Amino acid sequence: MSTRRPRYRYIAFRLEGPRAFGRNEVLDALRSAMPRLWLVTFEGTSGLVRTTNMEKDAAIRALNGVEAMAGQRVQIRTIGTSGTIRAATEKYLKAPDRTQSRARKEPL
Repeated sequence: MSTRRPRYRYIAFRLEGPRAFGRNEVLDALRSAMPRLWLVTFEGTSGLVRTTNMEKDAAIRALNGVEAMAGQRVQIRTIGTSGTIRAATEKYLKAPDRTQSRARKEPL
């Protein structure tokens, strides 16, 4: 399959650190990463970055290699990879909805 448009992969990650970090602080830390990563979303301690399918493995290594952010030690753990933002968000970033119970079948 020959195409000029890159095939993107979306990598979900969790950030563990001594405090809550803002989007701009995460952006600054990712700017130094090689290959270059595009921050799609970041909320609280989890986020999503975009890379190409050819650079996916290097991107995961770069994310896991981030040790400091805004002068403080942090650890980034990658959760999973997907081909679409929607699938990555639903699989890895949304908390499971435990309020919905299975519908019980009642006899008629």
